[in-house]
Amino acid sequence: MSENSPANPVTPKPCPKCGNPAEVVKAGSRRFWVQCSRYAGQGTCSAIGSQADNRKEAIFNWNKIS
Repeated sequence: MSENSPANPVTPKPCPKCGNPAEVVKAGSRRFWVQCSRYAGQGTCSAIGSQADNRKEAIFNWNKIS
């Protein structure tokens, strides 16, 4: 079974900079991005993915940089 199959939902990989878990952020109805759980306001990491129109695309963008 592949990592992104329907039985295994798409999940963000750990942060490529510090290894901490990543989190999906939603702003408005069609703005999503993934950032390190220790991103600026919550810690000291600066890793943030590019914005996307949906959750799956945001996670895909993040996982490309990981």
